[in-house]
Amino acid sequence: MLIRLFALVTTTMALVAGLVPSVEAQTDDDRPFVVFEGRGWGHGRGMGQWGAQGYAKDQGWTSPQILDHFYGGTSAGMLEDAISPIEPAVNPDAVRVEIRGQRGASLRANIASGVMQLIDIETGEVLTTTLPGETVRLQVNGAGGLNYSVGPSCAEADTQAAVFTQTGVEVRAVPDADATGPDALLRLCKPDGSSTWYDGTLRAHNIGGQTRTVNVAPLEDQLRGIVPREVPASWEPAALQAQAVAARSYAAAGDTRQQPYADSCDTILCQVYEGRYRQTSSDGFFEVSNPRTDAAILATAGLIRIFDDSGVIARTEFSASTGGYTTGGDFPAVPDLGDSVDGNSRHMWSTSVDLSSYEASAGLGTLNDVVVTERNGFGDDGGRVLEVTFVFDQGTRSMTGNEARRAFGLFSDWFTPGPVERSFTGTDAALYVIGIYELFLGRPATASEQALWVDIVDEGRRSELTDGLSLSDEWAGVVVDDLYQSALGRPADEAGREHWRGQIASGVRVEDIGTLFYGSAEYFERAGGTNVEFIESLYIELLGRPADDAGIEFWVDRLENGGWAPSDVARGFYASIESRRSRVINLYERILLRGPDDAGLEYWAEQLLVTDDIRLASQLAASQESYNIRTSGN
Repeated sequence: MLIRLFALVTTTMALVAGLVPSVEAQTDDDRPFVVFEGRGWGHGRGMGQWGAQGYAKDQGWTSPQILDHFYGGTSAGMLEDAISPIEPAVNPDAVRVEIRGQRGASLRANIASGVMQLIDIETGEVLTTTLPGETVRLQVNGAGGLNYSVGPSCAEADTQAAVFTQTGVEVRAVPDADATGPDALLRLCKPDGSSTWYDGTLRAHNIGGQTRTVNVAPLEDQLRGIVPREVPASWEPAALQAQAVAARSYAAAGDTRQQPYADSCDTILCQVYEGRYRQTSSDGFFEVSNPRTDAAILATAGLIRIFDDSGVIARTEFSASTGGYTTGGDFPAVPDLGDSVDGNSRHMWSTSVDLSSYEASAGLGTLNDVVVTERNGFGDDGGRVLEVTFVFDQGTRSMTGNEARRAFGLFSDWFTPGPVERSFTGTDAALYVIGIYELFLGRPATASEQALWVDIVDEGRRSELTDGLSLSDEWAGVVVDDLYQSALGRPADEAGREHWRGQIASGVRVEDIGTLFYGSAEYFERAGGTNVEFIESLYIELLGRPADDAGIEFWVDRLENGGWAPSDVARGFYASIESRRSRVINLYERILLRGPDDAGLEYWAEQLLVTDDIRLASQLAASQESYNIRTSGN
């Protein structure tokens, strides 16, 4: 039902009864916590991705202007003419990317239309050719080589076919002449049950007794699976083109951490890469590449950044958000006025950190203060932290800003710590914060979270709290977990959970994600596997009532004669006036403990065509009426 989709849950009956839990029940007076206020997300070196979007959207900059700004001391160059910073140079026609999630797992691959050749990487000798329909498996053995097995599919058992003495074996696709799209590509079957289709070849290496899986493909093909995973494809063309050039230059410069068997990797340790097509249990089969990012790649074909003084390829690092100023390094530190663009929730941030474990491990008594003792001098408040000192009863300890970022899970090393807090009092604002956490996250606010928000609430800025929770990573996780249970009746798999959390973080509406869950093949089968049972189930789940005969006839006709997919039907249910009215009523009852008046019902039902339910929930939760409910029970 609706409340599941938007995670406006309560863990006790107290809220429904108009009561709130006491502050004393939620506080631990002996746990030190500090509120860190900061800027940016990531290391801040080179281009800020949100900054590129801001400069393109708000100031009309072209991609060369963006790249010139962030990568000072470099200029545009062509890959074919550039000088590599490493030896041997990266081959742009065969870039080797390690699939890090496969570390230790066997390489299991197949092709839908054609056969595969297994090749000795060092000699190029064809070791064997598979039969049509076979899935191959390569796994390290104790002798330093690779065991070769074949089976009928990704999931079914395989039978050992050979023992290779080679430490590296390549799987090469030989597609049928008429094969296109994913049918002509190698499918890698991953340990979590998902699959990824890659251009080029796949290699299995025995590295110290552990399998390493590597995709080898032309750089321009790999970019089609990199750029749309590094930035949203909906961004401005100039920002997408800047990302394409930065990604190409970064890959071409090489990354010696994966040598000698790879040039780069597929995670944020290098740059995110998800092949050309993906399939997961939650969202089925989808194409990773996107026409908008494909156009950006094509428009910048071969373009990279080279250092002006040497002609060497620049390793063009980038991060999500600089906070308003880059940090320097290989490129001069520069202001990033584009970073404040609408949608960037990490331009400025606050987070509360429980330091009790750190206090205990230090062994220096009570933690009294956290003081920044050195900054880099770039940007507001003196810029990024170079050194921060923790003051205890019996001494001090210091660490770098980056060490603090990693130790305490901060978004960046540009931060200012607040005072060490150890207790909290039961003000109305604290009661409201506790109630809103219960409402959105299904748990009470901790003492540190209360401290983070109470002053803001006292100043009347309640919407900052409600908007903040509705945009938080934790809330996204609650939503995704709840969708898996309500729609699919099972816990989320980790890969699916992270994918959908990422979609929410990038701005995809929860309602749109809900249509994919309720329109998925897995939900269809769970509902009964027939069109009628599917429609009947949607009526119960999304409208809260049994289906009428006319409704069943209407929707089944759309499926059988109108060319509609189940996801189209689910989207139609969400968009219906009945669904929108039901959702408005539900939100009013959950948040304000009453139904809407007629005018409010019709207004918000109309607004839900252009806004989303969470925006309505946030506004209702921030209202004075909601505040009164959570502080006095009235």
